[in-house]
Amino acid sequence: MLESTPLIPLAALAAVVAAAALVVRRDLARGRRPRPADLAWLAPAVVALVACAAVVGLGLFEREGDGLTLVALSLAALLEAACALLRRPLLDALERLGGRGGRWRAAAELLRAGIAAGALTLSCALGWLALELPWNGRILDMEPLYPSLEVAMILGALVLLYFLFQRRGAGMAVGVGALSLVGIAQFFVARFKDAAIMPNDLLALGTAAEVSGGYVYSVDHLVLLGVSCALVAMAACALVAPSRCATREQLGVNALGNVIAALAAASCLWGLVTTDLGEAFGLQVSYWDSLQSYEGHGFLPSFVRVAQDLPIDRPEGYDERDAADLERAYADEYDDGLGSTLPRAAAEAQFERELPSIVCVMDETFSDLSIYDGLGVGYQGPEFYRSLVSDAGTLSQGSLAVSVLGGGTCNTEFEFLTGVPLAYVGNGKYPFMLYDMSEAPSLPAQLAELGYATTAIHPNSPTNWNRQSVYDALGFDEFLSFEDFKTGTGDEEFAGVDFYHGAVSDGATFDKVLELLRSSDEPQFIFDVTMQNHSGYLQSNVPLEDLPGYEPEGLDAETTAELGEYLACITASDRDLAAFVEELRQLDRPVILLYFGDHQPGFSPELADALMPDASEQDKLRLIYSTTYTIWANYDVAGGAVGGVETDSTGPAQLAAMLLDAAGAPLTDYQKAQMVAREDVPAASLIGTELATGAWIALDDDGEGDDIRLPQAYADMRTISYLEFGSKQE
Repeated sequence: MLESTPLIPLAALAAVVAAAALVVRRDLARGRRPRPADLAWLAPAVVALVACAAVVGLGLFEREGDGLTLVALSLAALLEAACALLRRPLLDALERLGGRGGRWRAAAELLRAGIAAGALTLSCALGWLALELPWNGRILDMEPLYPSLEVAMILGALVLLYFLFQRRGAGMAVGVGALSLVGIAQFFVARFKDAAIMPNDLLALGTAAEVSGGYVYSVDHLVLLGVSCALVAMAACALVAPSRCATREQLGVNALGNVIAALAAASCLWGLVTTDLGEAFGLQVSYWDSLQSYEGHGFLPSFVRVAQDLPIDRPEGYDERDAADLERAYADEYDDGLGSTLPRAAAEAQFERELPSIVCVMDETFSDLSIYDGLGVGYQGPEFYRSLVSDAGTLSQGSLAVSVLGGGTCNTEFEFLTGVPLAYVGNGKYPFMLYDMSEAPSLPAQLAELGYATTAIHPNSPTNWNRQSVYDALGFDEFLSFEDFKTGTGDEEFAGVDFYHGAVSDGATFDKVLELLRSSDEPQFIFDVTMQNHSGYLQSNVPLEDLPGYEPEGLDAETTAELGEYLACITASDRDLAAFVEELRQLDRPVILLYFGDHQPGFSPELADALMPDASEQDKLRLIYSTTYTIWANYDVAGGAVGGVETDSTGPAQLAAMLLDAAGAPLTDYQKAQMVAREDVPAASLIGTELATGAWIALDDDGEGDDIRLPQAYADMRTISYLEFGSKQE
């Protein structure tokens, strides 16, 4: 096999320089000055060859023995350079042919049109390869519909650029170059983050630039082949140019015609990218594994589909100054009411004095399925968790109105960490993947300003739901992921780490929390997102003695099996929670614990239908889209409840405000507004809104409520939430 060496692209570069020098010398000898625009066409070949030589010379080419790829790129660069140097003689020949008039002029224009059409066709095909080839390992397995859709988008963009550049090939070349650069960028993002480029990444280019120096930018043969495709396309583009206009009037007419054609192309392209790609082509992006979706559907269709999810509806009549005044009015109402009570004053003084550590556990799929009429078998729910309602340390416990079911953990996570209800963001959206979280209200950033060390824990891949980037944007100091639970290497890499249901157990994450708490006397905020209870529930990987053996009437065999495995997981979580709380009781430092579930298991609708056949669909949905939460402390919180607390419904977006209010911690104006609004609207989700009376108002498919029946507080909080989050994503 031909060895890879920087001499290959350097030899090609020398040939390009020598050929260019000869052409320039010849033109000067003939009394003609070389045109800068013609010489500029050499830039793609020169840049590609220099970059290639540098990559190989610095040891950044991952296939050391693959000289054929370097030869392919060098040949593509030589072809592009040759077309650049032949461009002027060809165009002059066409001008002379057209200058004969009559049929010759028509023939010349036909040749120009044929060259342009050929270059456009080649640019679409090779531009698509330049975009997809560097990073898409499934390029040969894509359904034909999606490459066709992507090529149609590329065609629209290239036609638009062709006419914007007044029918010159430079427009198409710019488009192909951009596709190639995007393909290379996606290669590195996939390599470093195992993720796809999202529209919101464009909002954080500054942050990306700041951290870009920590990576090794090595490339493989597919990246160079993608660049080769772009060079061949640019070679064809170099030969595209319109005939010269004889008069200024003709020049003006041609320019106007090109602008009109560009507008027509832009209109067609806009119509394509604004079409609901999910409805029209069945294109849905999995935000859990965005890279896999991009690989299956192509970069551009996937990127456009994600962008279609971006807009957050602006409240009717929204004015930023009025919204800020509204938020301030709510904050003043809190200060004069809920915030001015003697218990709150005592809690504030205690918090300022002791700065308790705050531990928040979002337990994967944790819920109390006894709400379904005890599952028809007398099931009482997780025993220890239920007992906390009468524990002396419990400050609050109740149901949690969530917006997701069976998955979408990141959405409950988003609501909790930012305080922004999904009801005000929109249905079918995953904010972690769509928006710039550095512009969002942030609980970890808020506590960091109070002197807290902030740590996030999730015993799985850090790229799931884009957490690695999101946690950094939200202000966490540290993120402990799956790798941080390893204790050794090889077969012993998880020696001593407890696993349950095929994942790191809840107890193992609690041990990590305790380790952090014992490592420093400084106040800490720790957010633990567990993994053990994740679906599916037909894995047969829990101890047989943990299976409850329930067989509720009306359930099929598969759902019954899922229920058994799920309840075994919940029982294991309950055991681990009991041990964790006992350890916290013994800890010689004040700690407040918030424990809540992100969503119910995906088979919950089957439970509701089988066990509550007479309930209304609205009542079933209310149960299905609910979990539970508890706020507990290992010390006597001034002004707090002393056991026997009443259950209190809320939503994930209000939990942080409730937690800080109970602890006596300072609240932001936004959180103060939330506490006041809760008196009228205790919970709001994508499924519905709970009123203070206990009534439940369902929301329609667009997430819009019945404004006639909803309290003013609901509309006010929509406006305030938009001020705090939506307006910053515009």
